[in-house]
Amino acid sequence: MRNRSCRRGMVLIFALWVLGILTILAVSVAAGIRQKIFLIARLDERSRMNYLLQAAVKKTAGYIHQQMEVSSFAYTSTVKMNLLNNADELSNIILGSDKAGVGYVSLSGDDTSLRWGVVDEESKINLNKTNELTLTNLLIRILSLQDEDAVKLARALLDWRQYGEGEIKGFFSEDYYSNLQYPYPKKSADYETLDEILLVKGMNKQMYDKFINYVTIYGDGAININTASKEVLSALGLPESLIDKIFIVRRGKDAIDGTPDDHTFLQTFEIAADVNAVIKLNLDEARAIDALNMKGLLTTNSFYFTIEAVGKLAGRSASSSVCAVYSSREDRIIYWKER
Repeated sequence: MRNRSCRRGMVLIFALWVLGILTILAVSVAAGIRQKIFLIARLDERSRMNYLLQAAVKKTAGYIHQQMEVSSFAYTSTVKMNLLNNADELSNIILGSDKAGVGYVSLSGDDTSLRWGVVDEESKINLNKTNELTLTNLLIRILSLQDEDAVKLARALLDWRQYGEGEIKGFFSEDYYSNLQYPYPKKSADYETLDEILLVKGMNKQMYDKFINYVTIYGDGAININTASKEVLSALGLPESLIDKIFIVRRGKDAIDGTPDDHTFLQTFEIAADVNAVIKLNLDEARAIDALNMKGLLTTNSFYFTIEAVGKLAGRSASSSVCAVYSSREDRIIYWKER
């Protein structure tokens, strides 16, 4: 009897030991399966977001091309409104149950609201084409730098891309970059992305975040008078009184850019006459416009557009975004950066 009870006890202990091992195995397998399910769900969400953002950018690029094609690539007031301020078309792009929008923060005067549309790159100063005076004026206006500091930073920004005789020797050039704690060579070629600005001597992240809204690397360097900000026009050397008059004519009666009553200048040689027909220009103001025209610094059209798409998946609070640049001349996306 005693031996039988002992054997039963041993069997029970063995059974419990086996059950414990099986429980551990089951928990381990369940944890692995849970991790795999979570990973698959994350990959699925990432794939959905990627498709959503691609759809938003491609739809917007197609819409830009269609608008430009209909107008025979003329930058009419309708094109301007449809591209720069169009909530109906660009605020709610749907893919399945997920949604995206294409928008930007307006830099037009005191209006800093979110607008549904794209950013016209020819409304900005081209870092690869501009000169020291224009860049200095822009830095003073945007970053509130003292004249001397603005000149130094403007020279450093230009020196980054210049090679040969145009280089600035000494502190701003190779001597500076080669003596950093983590040295790197200066570019000595055109900017390929705006992120390169952060590598330039004297630039920091806070300054960069303000500055990039007014500079570009796309286009031939001419500024679109129909979309340029007051800061950009001021950097070109136009007096404040003339800029105000241009904006009065450009914005129409409601004094808001990107609305149906906007006036668009169709030819650069007509700018002074168009403004003068609405509000009288003095001789110096007319000459200032003519001077920029003679230098080829003004245009009335745009061909490069930044598309900032923000996507949100159904049932998720987090969002993702992408910044793309579309060339209507080439009809293709020429820059893509996910954030």
